[in-house]
Amino acid sequence: MILRLGIIVVILLGAKISNAQEVFESNDSIVLDPALKSVVDSLETGRSGGAAVALRDILEKNPAHTQALRLLISAYLRMEDFDRAIDACQQLAVHDSTDASALVTLGYLYQRIGDIILSEQYYLQGLALDPDVIAAYQGLGWIYLKTGRLEQALDMASETTERMPHYALNYILMGRALTAQGFFEDAAIAYNRAFALQNDLREQYGILLQELGLRHRLRR
Repeated sequence: MILRLGIIVVILLGAKISNAQEVFESNDSIVLDPALKSVVDSLETGRSGGAAVALRDILEKNPAHTQALRLLISAYLRMEDFDRAIDACQQLAVHDSTDASALVTLGYLYQRIGDIILSEQYYLQGLALDPDVIAAYQGLGWIYLKTGRLEQALDMASETTERMPHYALNYILMGRALTAQGFFEDAAIAYNRAFALQNDLREQYGILLQELGLRHRLRR
């Protein structure tokens, strides 16, 4: 069985957490350890707690089992057990120093618990290993927006556009940064781009475009 093992990560959108999801995958397809098949089945059917127990048993016998660590991180993220997810990510980073996803996930986790300094640090470390991890640019973009570093926020949106031009949520980030800079017409274009790419975003973020029109009398 071939499986691209990934870590499910929720991306920060604006000052609050959104429900948008990204999957960080290891660079290569790898053969799944047969001992983990039942754990994968548990995760896919929503039994994250049971999967976590089984994975901890496996890791007690083999702490360097990186496939089990990746799946354990995924289980903890599904359970929103962030402290344990951080511990597992740090273990993975030790056992697989080439895995950018572990560092980027640490960036997300520290962002989620409010430690912006460590979050930024881990995102940047992840990008140093793999400059194409979109979620790192997005995470940094929202950090920079929240802390008023608007040019840097737009830089992160531009880096994302270069690598994944059809990633709709990036244009929400871009619209927010442009609005904060006072470029209201450009912000409206960014929002419309996001909605054209992913129509269901309009329900959650359409109010941002409406406010631009009402406050600044922009043409639709």
